Amino acid sequence: MLSRLFSAVVILLCSLSSVSASPIHLVDQQGREVVLQQPAKRIVTTFTPANLFSLSLGLADKLVGIGGSTKHSPFINKLLAHRDPLVIGSRSAGTSLETIVALKPDLVLVFGKKDGYRLADRLTSLGIASLVIQPESIEDAKAVLELLAKATGTQDKADKIAAENQRLAKIIQTGLSGLNDEQRLRGYYANSSDLYRTASEQMFQHQLMAVAGVNNVATGVPGFYPKVNAEQLLLWQPQLLVRESNDSTKVDEQLEKSLMTQIAKLPQIHLPKGSFWDMPSPMAMAGALYIAANAYPERFNNIDLDAEIAHYYQVAFGDACLSPLHEISRCQ
Repeated sequence: MLSRLFSAVVILLCSLSSVSASPIHLVDQQGREVVLQQPAKRIVTTFTPANLFSLSLGLADKLVGIGGSTKHSPFINKLLAHRDPLVIGSRSAGTSLETIVALKPDLVLVFGKKDGYRLADRLTSLGIASLVIQPESIEDAKAVLELLAKATGTQDKADKIAAENQRLAKIIQTGLSGLNDEQRLRGYYANSSDLYRTASEQMFQHQLMAVAGVNNVATGVPGFYPKVNAEQLLLWQPQLLVRESNDSTKVDEQLEKSLMTQIAKLPQIHLPKGSFWDMPSPMAMAGALYIAANAYPERFNNIDLDAEIAHYYQVAFGDACLSPLHEISRCQ
């Protein structure tokens, strides 16, 4: 009897081991099929949004290489703590293939553009798994989180973040309930370095505004941060500005020009510095709620915006004080 019971336990354990060792089949956002023999443990990210998605899933210990310009970000550094992944370059400065290969990663997260495709193909030829991700919408961001969770065995954390995003989305939907097309404000999105560079409808920032109930006046203008002129901006007659925030003073200087007197008087929603709400990230819904609550304060006067966003950061990153609104949260 004991012998048969022991044999059954051995068979069960072997079966569980076999299941856990099953290959992980993935399809990235370029439609490439990628197979991992086990959840990734040595990860290289090649651009900023990939860093944010990885860190939201608690993968700081698994980041051996990091790309983008986030090494100088207080937010990123706080999440990395004592860890110091090697900088492998950035999209603007170029990514070092040799550095990536030397890190011996079992997964590389690559941006879905021409250079990224080439890098992914090169890595594949070298036997290194890579996922092409291109989160240019909130739905894309959701798909990226699911894809990365599957690749790293962090589905439980991804589910918690997804639930938080649904909670914030519900707050936005409730606040905007009954708002018809004529009541939606017309907004102009201003790039942080140039008032006359805006967000086209192909860009993530356009959808961020749409979810927040703001109509992008530049809808129909093609390109990535397309350039517009002052006459066109005035003809659009926006009712508010949504502005990226950094240390540049150029936009303020442009608004001081006599031609821009009308535009300078508009309400302005400044995305908090260091929030990363101006790019695809797992925090996108927090950014949309921030815009909605500031665009339509009378519709959201029954919520504590600061507390709602702090709660999101507590769930997603384990620290409410990482919220870009932390100063009014009285965080120490």
